[in-house]
Order: sequence, then C-alpha cells, then structure tokens
Amino acid sequence: MKGFKRRLTAVTAAFLLGITGITQLPAAALSENEHYYLGDISGNDLVDVQDIILLQKQLLGLPVQLEVDRVDLADIDRNDVIDVFDLGYLKKLVLGTARPEDFLPEDPEPPQESDYISPIVTDFGWGMPTYGNVRVLTIFAEFSDVKFDRSTMLSAEAVQESLFGEGNEADYPFDSLTNWYDRASYGALHVTGDVVYYTCKGKMSDYSDYDDNGYPDYEPFVKEVLQGLDDQIDYRDYDSDHNGMIDCLCISVPADDLIYEGNEYWWSCTSTWYGDYSFDLDGEYINSYITTDDSPTADKLKGLKSTLTHEMGHAMGLTDYYLYGVDSHWDSSDGFEGEAGYERMDDSVGDLCSFSKIALGWMREDEAIWYDSGKGSEQTFELESISEKGNCLILPIDGENGDYTTEYFIVEYVTPTNNNVQLKDYCWYHDSGVRIFHADAELITDRWNSVYFKYDPLCPYYTCDGERRLLRLVNEGDTYASFGGKYTFYQPGDVCKYGVKNFAGYDSGDKATLDTGYTVTVNRISNGKCSVTVTKK
Repeated sequence: MKGFKRRLTAVTAAFLLGITGITQLPAAALSENEHYYLGDISGNDLVDVQDIILLQKQLLGLPVQLEVDRVDLADIDRNDVIDVFDLGYLKKLVLGTARPEDFLPEDPEPPQESDYISPIVTDFGWGMPTYGNVRVLTIFAEFSDVKFDRSTMLSAEAVQESLFGEGNEADYPFDSLTNWYDRASYGALHVTGDVVYYTCKGKMSDYSDYDDNGYPDYEPFVKEVLQGLDDQIDYRDYDSDHNGMIDCLCISVPADDLIYEGNEYWWSCTSTWYGDYSFDLDGEYINSYITTDDSPTADKLKGLKSTLTHEMGHAMGLTDYYLYGVDSHWDSSDGFEGEAGYERMDDSVGDLCSFSKIALGWMREDEAIWYDSGKGSEQTFELESISEKGNCLILPIDGENGDYTTEYFIVEYVTPTNNNVQLKDYCWYHDSGVRIFHADAELITDRWNSVYFKYDPLCPYYTCDGERRLLRLVNEGDTYASFGGKYTFYQPGDVCKYGVKNFAGYDSGDKATLDTGYTVTVNRISNGKCSVTVTKK
C-alpha cells in the first residue's frame, strides 16, 4: 500500500558500483493508474541497481533503451537536467537513505497558491494543506474486547477505494472524500489516502480517560495506535508540505451508536494535540487528529464520509459555525437557522459556503467581487452557483476592499447541485436562491503568539449570548409552515435592506445596529446565473 515502509534486501550484482540494496515499491501503489516513483527508470516496479546501470550508461553516452515516459523518472532532483547529481541521489534511494517520491506524469500541474486568494487559515500557522495533492491516513482501531464485526466489515482495500477512489455513486455527494473535495475546492485540493486496521492491546474502557478540564483524552490511545503501526507505516508520506507535521490523521473505533446508549466518550471530533509535544514518528509530529465512531462496513461508509468532510474542514483550520454554549447541537438558536442556513461547517449539510472557501484559498481574486462605491452607488452583478464555480459578491462594511479579515457581507447564489444536492431533501419552500452572510473575520494574536479569528466560537471574545460572531446568516429564522416560508433563500423580486435581521454593522457594544446603507435586490435567475443589484446610500 502506498505510504508503507519500503523493504530493503541485498543483491550480489551491486558490487559493480560499490553498493548493495534494492528498494521494493508497495504493490498497491503500483496498481494505480499511471503512477510511478522517481528512480524506477527500468520500469520493473523497483528502484534498484538496474536503474543505476541504465542511468550511468546514459550519462556515459552508451546505448540504452528507455521508454519515453520513463526518461523523466531519471531527473530525480527535478531540475530539468539529467546529470551525475541524479546518479548520486539514485544510489541513496537504492541504499534506503532517501525515499522514492511520487511521480504522476499524466496529472496536470497542481494549482499554484499565487493563483488564488491567500488563504486566511495559513495565518494560524498549522493545519492540513488546502492546495495540491494531500494524503490522509485513516486507521480503523478496535480493542481487545470490542471489535469490528468480521461478518460485515470490508477489507482495507475496499474502504480505501470508497474513501479515496471513485467510491460509490449511490452515496453522492459522498461518493468519495476525493471527489467531494475536488468539487468543493474547484480542483484546488486533491485528497487521497491510505486505510489500515489495528487492534489495541487493552479494552475499550482502558482508553476512556478524561483530562483536567473534563474532556476526553484520546492521546494515549492515539499514541499506542501510531506506535503499533510504526514498523508498517512511513509517516513522512503524510506530510505533503514537508513542515514536519502529519497533514491529516483519522482514527475510527467500533463505537457505532454508543452515544445513543449513554456512552458519549467516543464521538466524532477533531482534537488538538496538547499533551506530549515531543512525540513524533519518523520525524513527524501531530498537530491535530480526527476521531470517529464508525465501523468499516458498507452501511456506515456514507455517514463516515459525510462526517469526515466536516472534520477535515477543522483539520484545515475552519471552525464550527453553530452556536457553542447551548444545551443541544440541534437547539433552535443553534447555528444558521432556516432553509438558507445549511452549510458543511454548521450542521454538516451541503457544501461549504463562500466564506469557508475564501478562508481556505479556493477562490481567485476575480471570483470574489468587491462592491466599489467609486463605480457608482448602484451596481448590478451576475453570480454563478457556488457549488459549481467560485463566485460571490462582497460588500465591505469596516475595511478596505480586498481585505478578507475585516467586517463585510457576502452575497452568494446557491443551487442544489454538486455538493449541495442534499438541499433537495432538507428544504421545504426553496432549495436555491440568494443568501447573504454577515462576516467579522478580524484576526487576533494571543500571548502565545497563536493567531485565530477574534470571534471564533472558541475565542474568549465570543459569548454564546452575544450577536457578534465570525459568521451569521442574514434573515435567518425558522421555516415552519406558520411562517409561510419567510426565512429562506431570496428569490427574484426580493429585497434585503436595513431592518432585516443581521443585515447591519456591529456597534461598539457588539450589536448589529449600524445602517450600512446597502440594499440588495434579486433581479432574475436564468440560465444557471443570478442577477442582483446593490445600491448604497
């Protein structure tokens, strides 16, 4: 399996070059379509002495037969020149003192960060990368007394295909994590990964400890699992940005539905590593990790993929948008209320909203359109569906145009397509239209030099009874029949202006009372696009 440690065995012919060794490439990796490793010049699925001989002959000008698409594999240092430095590096690969790198010759160049709005989450200084090819390690860990059902559990290979392959079309939009994030990021983030199984030494109850604050302490459990797999896994393979941190780690246990039986210890969440900061494996440290309570069975995988799309948002730096401090996650005062309020980081329904995508850097500068009062008090804009293309309108309140860490309104057009197809099952009156968010994305640095959103639900500036939050939905409310569908998506002819809930700037007392002067009118929706007019007095 790709990501597993390479085996090293001796070969006698190597004395010709004064070295010994052969690096066996993992079988599962070789089965991937058009997937190679740098250094495997001969095409025998090995990085070995034969590759050294071929490269040495080529450098000496001796006759050598190579397939055209394998010549690039000789340029190991990727400087577009095949020279003695590549030969030296190849010898290190064969000896095992360096690792073969992935090479995907048919893949397009991954998007460059410079092509996109700089992601706000990079200011936090940690987290799973939001661009390019990222590999996720997913472990299903059982216990000595509580195990996965052998009669229904799938093989690691089958689960891996479901999570990171083409998956199951019947589960759409959760066909696979790979496909879900490809759609959510408009191709900016390509998630792949590996799946392994592990059996813990102790009973489930042996790992159910709490920290001094009364929260579950999963770290001893996570440490045992990772150390137990250390001989099998090379953890460096899960650090795509080479920052010394594992990009994304998910561990699931056989605790299906235990929360409904009164056992709330094992539940899906993303935790920050805060105990043993010196703990590392293969030189890789842990910043955060995801725990889930789903078994690797066919009937649970759709739910697991849905959960992980939310939790991986946390791994990249997004926060929960629902209201902390209430008795229940489903409390009526929780999160974005109403039909227009379904969002992945709130109630885990639908796609990520435009603010989430901007925070992750998945929109280009020309896709996030800023209202510029210098161009006239009345302006008309055409919006495309956020589930299909990066596109939104930003109305600045307190800050300069182009500064995404200030206070502003975000206007976006939503359709029940791609990752938002779920809206068809959740909305009573309208499953598409225009919605507006009120954002206050100011950043703050604490005394430990950690950066985060000032009005994040976990920030000291946030209070559960206060109006000022990182993100609020304009015109939010119930959608029950008695309200006649009042709180839903804006439709053609609808107008949003001062007096609508949350459509006002924050005053010095953190209340939304200030008239910003904006009025937003929805003109028409046709041919997959929506026209809105903004006026400012």
